[in-house]
Amino acid sequence: MKTYKRSGKFFIIGLLFSLIGFSLNSMATEVSSVANNKVKRILIVGGGSSHDYDKWYKEADLNLLNALEGMSAIYTDNTDSIQHYLKNVDLLVLSNNQPIPKASQQAIEKFVSKGKPLVLLHAALWYNWEDWPLYNRLFVGGGSSSHEDFQEFKNRVVNSGHPITEGVSPQFSFKDELYRYAPGPDSEGVEVLVIGESLETDEVYPVVFTVKHPKSKIVGITLGHDENSHLDADYKKLVVNAVKWTLNK
Repeated sequence: MKTYKRSGKFFIIGLLFSLIGFSLNSMATEVSSVANNKVKRILIVGGGSSHDYDKWYKEADLNLLNALEGMSAIYTDNTDSIQHYLKNVDLLVLSNNQPIPKASQQAIEKFVSKGKPLVLLHAALWYNWEDWPLYNRLFVGGGSSSHEDFQEFKNRVVNSGHPITEGVSPQFSFKDELYRYAPGPDSEGVEVLVIGESLETDEVYPVVFTVKHPKSKIVGITLGHDENSHLDADYKKLVVNAVKWTLNK
């Protein structure tokens, strides 16, 4: 009788250890799975003048990126906080035209020098910061200092083989500001993917392009003034593709 009880106890103890071992193995598999599918963290910086940043960048674009599998995006219009956020960020999206303090400028430079990517939207492609000429030279590849009247104009994909233009209409139109973007003479150059056709002259301007940088993937999209762009399917596709391309090692 005692032998039977002792055997029963050993059986139960052995069963418990087996269950614990199974649980630990399951947890390890789960942790490994999470590690292999690491969530990509995105910081969107907005704020400044002439645009409704809360409506179109804090709400529309933020929701667009957070709807993507494996992405987690946050927004700030406090440029003093950029240096703190960048410690735990995989991608920086700049859309602002407000001042950026020196400490945050240096943090962005360090971020990019480590090979971390940038996506620059609309107002961030202007010559915004006289105290930071390196920004336009290294990150924008030039810049804009004027734009045409707010109106509908044609955009044409000129490189349909690039991942950023995949699924984008060969030609699309909506009301926006056509930035008179020009590559800088002292920059490393850009690869133009989409052009905007002027209604005022015979000129065409880059509206989507990648900036050549020795370590980082950088994308510029000059479109994005208001709801006419942010609610457009082709604009959304370009932003999503740009984010995915920059984060794809």
